[in-house]
Order: sequence, then C-alpha cells, then structure tokens
Amino acid sequence: MAIAVGVWIAFAGALALLVGVTARRQVRRLRRRGASTWATAVHRPSPHPRGRPRVSLQYTVANGQVLERPVPTRRAARLSAGEKVLVWYDPEDPTDVLVYGRDGRRSDLAFMLVGLAFVIIGSVIAAFAP
Repeated sequence: MAIAVGVWIAFAGALALLVGVTARRQVRRLRRRGASTWATAVHRPSPHPRGRPRVSLQYTVANGQVLERPVPTRRAARLSAGEKVLVWYDPEDPTDVLVYGRDGRRSDLAFMLVGLAFVIIGSVIAAFAP
C-alpha cells in the first residue's frame, strides 16, 4: 500500500513539475523568437452591476491587425486605463502573448520546486516502503 501512495505522490509531483517547466519554456520561446509591441490597457464595464471592470490588452501585430486579449485578474488590478505595457507575441499565433515583467515567474518556480519535492518524497516512500 505504501508503494502505491509513494507512486501517486511522485506522479502528482511530476505533473506539477511538468506544468512549471512548460510555462518557463513558453516564456523563453516568446522572448527569443517572438515579436514585441506595445499594448494598451482597455477597461470594459462588467456585466454585473457591482463587478470590477474587465481589463484587456489591445495591441497591433506586424501585419496591422489590432488584437485584444483579456488580462488575468491578478495582473489587471495593477493596470490603469490607457496604461502602456510591452508584450511579446508569437508571429504565427498572435494571440499567444507574454506581458513584460515578472508575470507568472514566481508561480512557475513554485510549481517546479513543489513538484520536484513531491517526486523525491514519493520516490523515497515507494523505495523504502515495508
């Protein structure tokens, strides 16, 4: 039974590790091969009467097309209407956007560290189970 528990813990850790590594690879890929442009924060009214306004980033890609991408809630609170931010986007898929700054860096690192810890703990449990 302890072996099965150890394997499940290691499996869960491997998934978390994979999520963190994949996110970091996407960031590196966009910074190396992506195109950069300036985006403007656009505030739209919330559909709920007491809700916060929805924030989107509006940016122009190389071919002149104007795109709009919603901003995650944690990042939106820091953007005021009309504020300019630097973004990188994939020229082949312009909706794949990375906002300049530390967005997600800590959470990706946390996923990698916790995942690695769970893989090690699960492996130790499975290896030394009675």
